[in-house]
Amino acid sequence: MKRFSGVWILTDMDGTLLDSRGELSQADRAAVDHFIEEGGLFSVATGRARRSVERFLPQLRTSAPSIVDNGAWITELDSGRTLRQAALGVEAGEIVRGVVERFPMVGVEVCLPGVQYVVNHNAYTERHHRNVGLELRRRTAEEIPLPWLKINLLEEHEVLLDAMEYVTRQHNGRVFAQFSLPHIYEITAAGFSKGDSALWLRDWLGVRPADFYAVGDGTNDLELLAAAGPNACAPCNARPAVLARARCVLPENGAAIAALVAQLDKKYP
Repeated sequence: MKRFSGVWILTDMDGTLLDSRGELSQADRAAVDHFIEEGGLFSVATGRARRSVERFLPQLRTSAPSIVDNGAWITELDSGRTLRQAALGVEAGEIVRGVVERFPMVGVEVCLPGVQYVVNHNAYTERHHRNVGLELRRRTAEEIPLPWLKINLLEEHEVLLDAMEYVTRQHNGRVFAQFSLPHIYEITAAGFSKGDSALWLRDWLGVRPADFYAVGDGTNDLELLAAAGPNACAPCNARPAVLARARCVLPENGAAIAALVAQLDKKYP
């Protein structure tokens, strides 16, 4: 049996696996190759759409299914096979219409399997699509087919706090919502955070809790780190709330995964 058989690393991408230029570092790529070749399970958990993640293939090597759309979709990146997917219900249209009516300055993105649409366009939706490498497709809510996996609200943080209060008041318990960045508020079906999906996938893979390692840097990784318990890791550039949750602080993004694999080399000789 190979040394990392049954050991799983699940990592966030932006600010964690990707370096400050938004690229995969040579050090992390080499570490992932070594980890997989020794039998390890490696995959990503990201708020990005699968199509955005696919831009990094084949440099991004995985050996287990990945979590995209902030927990709403578990998929194999290489084959495209879906293991689990959670669509928003009728509340999705209500949220979009209510936000556009009450907060017309807020950018609204609707994420479907394989495609993303902009219902309400602003400078933040423009920048977000450019950063993740997706074509900006504008549609009205009525023109967007089902299923909807995720809704993104984008604006200045203070404005989004008001939008958050509205969503929470109107739809509390029916959705899961959180900030991934101060200017991006993400909404998925209730019970489908990164952490929820990580626990489901851990059991599907048959990985022991003691052999599951999660790495993240943002507030949308808090549930993911909670799922990993004592094996919750964060790069040193992580947000304060994340560093407070992490049991292991790694070097900054672009070097974090290589450092974790080096630690596991000693733990699993």
